[in-house]
Amino acid sequence: MSRTASKPRRTTRPATRTSQVDFGKLQKSARRMIEDTRDAAFASAQAAGKAALARAGDARDRTIGALGQLEKVFEQRVSRAVTSLGVPSAKEVRELSRQVAQLQASVDRLRRSRVRARA
Repeated sequence: MSRTASKPRRTTRPATRTSQVDFGKLQKSARRMIEDTRDAAFASAQAAGKAALARAGDARDRTIGALGQLEKVFEQRVSRAVTSLGVPSAKEVRELSRQVAQLQASVDRLRRSRVRARA
């Protein structure tokens, strides 16, 4: 019976070695699968990030365009309202300022000529 007891020991050792080799292969395979999955997830996240940035850029451009158009319409309406109230435009104010400067120069010349005439 001692021989029978020794035989199972001999058969279990090769099975253990085979199990260890199989387990090592499984570990390597699992590591590769984990790395591949991680790489795929990272690539997917990068692609999603790039797509989100592109959509955000498009939305920003549309918003800027809409704001520009809104600003233009606002300025036109304010200009019409100010004109209807009789408020002069910037061009008219510049022209009036130029005329006032000319009149002031004329007044100054007249004062100097009076001062000379009195002297």
